[in-house]
Amino acid sequence: TVIRLLCPESTTTCTINSGKATNWTFNPENNSTVAGPALATDKWSKSNFWIGLSLAVLSAFLIGGSVILKKKALLRLATNGHTRAGEGGHGYLKDWLWWGGLLTMGGGEAANFAAYMFAPATVVTPLGALSVLFR
Repeated sequence: TVIRLLCPESTTTCTINSGKATNWTFNPENNSTVAGPALATDKWSKSNFWIGLSLAVLSAFLIGGSVILKKKALLRLATNGHTRAGEGGHGYLKDWLWWGGLLTMGGGEAANFAAYMFAPATVVTPLGALSVLFR
């Protein structure tokens, strides 16, 4: 493959052999291209992809479940006659079910954050929409 680079002063032609996996860097001082060492590992290897996918699905379950837990806690408080949270009541802060939902949401967000380290965002981000289905 021949790539033609156009510079303001001159035209430079570089030939890159696609059969060798190397990193190429451009040196502007002497207008040359230098081949570096090949990358040792693929960033999106299969094992990393499956770890990221699993974390993203786990995150969706945890976040969806946390909304259910917090809603159940708030409804339970409302049926017992406590002041609703929307009206300035803070009784939910004493409810263990609401705190369980909050901690579950924190775990889900941490799993989602970790999923981005293992899989590309084009895979992880759409899976975040699954949490809506689990509600």
